[in-house]
Amino acid sequence: MSVEEYAERVLDLVARIPSGRVLAYGDIAKRLGEGGARNVGTVMSRYGSDVPWWRVIRSDGRPPQGHEATAIEHWRAEGTPMVRGLVEGGRVDMRLARWDVEEAGAAAPDGRGSLHHVEIWVDDIAAAGREWDWLLRRLGYRLGDDWGHGRAWELGSLYIVVEAGPDVVPGRHERRRAGLNHLAFHAGSRDEVDAVVAECAAHGWSLLFADRHPYAGGPDHYAAYLESGEGFEVELVAG
Repeated sequence: MSVEEYAERVLDLVARIPSGRVLAYGDIAKRLGEGGARNVGTVMSRYGSDVPWWRVIRSDGRPPQGHEATAIEHWRAEGTPMVRGLVEGGRVDMRLARWDVEEAGAAAPDGRGSLHHVEIWVDDIAAAGREWDWLLRRLGYRLGDDWGHGRAWELGSLYIVVEAGPDVVPGRHERRRAGLNHLAFHAGSRDEVDAVVAECAAHGWSLLFADRHPYAGGPDHYAAYLESGEGFEVELVAG
């Protein structure tokens, strides 16, 4: 396996670590079945700026060397369990915060069963492109391709396409009809979800179920439900 291929595997796994959870460098090497903690550390130092690097830490819960203050800020914002708590803590509580990759369903080395991509057809690519670009970038995606009547945003191996090609049949999407109702994303901490809600109207999205927000999904489920200009619904789940 080439260095580039190994780095891509490391970064794909790091991009899937949920908000508020962490993996040690050695955890990643063990999961990939190749290399060691030092190899993973080298990949992160060279290529890790576009993924949540603060979720990859030393095995004793300490932050990446040289980035301590910034990592701790991210941990506090995401509610990452820390020894001595969010206010005074400076080290992650690995017993509580370590991500169980197997339990999360990421065990299949060939990716079988995991989502490959989502494709959304729209009437107005200009308007929809602006709406989805803002939201997906806020969630950590990056624009990977733009072919005029369509765009694709990437997060690890998953990508989301918004397209207005010649085969699109006219008519507004209606989420309440039989078919796909909505997409749900992990969206970070409660503060991060609240920040997206505060800005959504300026970017073409509206808040659904405002009278029950942020518990429209139940008293123990903190989430925001947004609707795009063309009627597509997304759920942003905190935690």
